Amino acid sequence: MNSICEIPCGEQLTITHCADIYAQLLLAMTEGQAVSIDVSQVERVDTAALQLLYGFQREAKAQGLVTIWSQASKVFCDAVDILGMDQFYLQKA
Repeated sequence: MNSICEIPCGEQLTITHCADIYAQLLLAMTEGQAVSIDVSQVERVDTAALQLLYGFQREAKAQGLVTIWSQASKVFCDAVDILGMDQFYLQKA
């Protein structure tokens, strides 16, 4: 399938929002879609949400699916940097 599933994470990316984001990610993966994850507006993020995104990206890569990241907000970048997870979302130019 050639379409791209766009997933806006909004301002709050926490465990409260994981079920909805997981459902969207799972549907995209099931349909073999590339996924564009918009983390540009994130003002609050927790480790549960980061683990979800990390796990998704690993599985998507294993299935040959593309994950596209928006320009990440400072809060998102700071969180993944603190946890040493920054390499999972960086795009190669």
